[in-house]
Amino acid sequence: MEAFYEKMREEADELNVQRNPNAIVPAHFHLNLEVLLLRKGGYTVRVGDRRQEVGSGSVVVIDSYEIHGYEESVLKERRDCCVVIFPYRYLQKFNEWRKNFKIAEPFICNQTLCDELMQIADTYLTGSEQIKGAAADLFLAKLYEKLCFSENKARDESSLVRQILSFIQENFQNDVSRKAIARELGYTEAHISRVFHRCIGKSISEYVNGLRLAYVERLRASGGKRTTLDLLYEAGFKSQQTFYRVQRQAKTK
Repeated sequence: MEAFYEKMREEADELNVQRNPNAIVPAHFHLNLEVLLLRKGGYTVRVGDRRQEVGSGSVVVIDSYEIHGYEESVLKERRDCCVVIFPYRYLQKFNEWRKNFKIAEPFICNQTLCDELMQIADTYLTGSEQIKGAAADLFLAKLYEKLCFSENKARDESSLVRQILSFIQENFQNDVSRKAIARELGYTEAHISRVFHRCIGKSISEYVNGLRLAYVERLRASGGKRTTLDLLYEAGFKSQQTFYRVQRQAKTK
């Protein structure tokens, strides 16, 4: 399944705490830091190119623009879990601590840590703005102590990636070539291409064609009398050959 970019989530700058959310969340990514706390039960979690079964006492930390998703677990035990999503404005201290390094190991199995973070989330992260700010710093400080980091070659390129993704989201049915994006944002084509591939893990054309394919499939599933040919041109495909090639590639992934 093509991972989708959650633009609307990035535009909402409120800290989000979801208690025992829906089990299945398709692959997606966003700027915000996301933390899964699993006090009891199980989940199958995808982070980047890893897909791992996690159980009681697990903490999963998903970095900015890391593709991730949640699936049902083979464990049938009832879950007691929480997903906390930190908007970028809450991450200033955390990002200063890690000095532009990326999270090297997203999966932590530590029941004590999980319980402590869950208590902070339940008690303080849903309070007033002042309380939430202090509680977020405490939450992230405890998390930071248990995380492993590695050099982040992308450094502070998340703002540019966000601009690229926003432009693509708004224009994928039209001209979203490297040249068009570079002209719009004021960077060279080579820089735009390099930064995007490093952060998202695929080329701009691959990502755009994936969005277009998802658009066609969504409209076909909703019914209506328009032909596939009409829909693929509406989605931004320049030819039937390109559409069918992208469709074949998607089925092999």
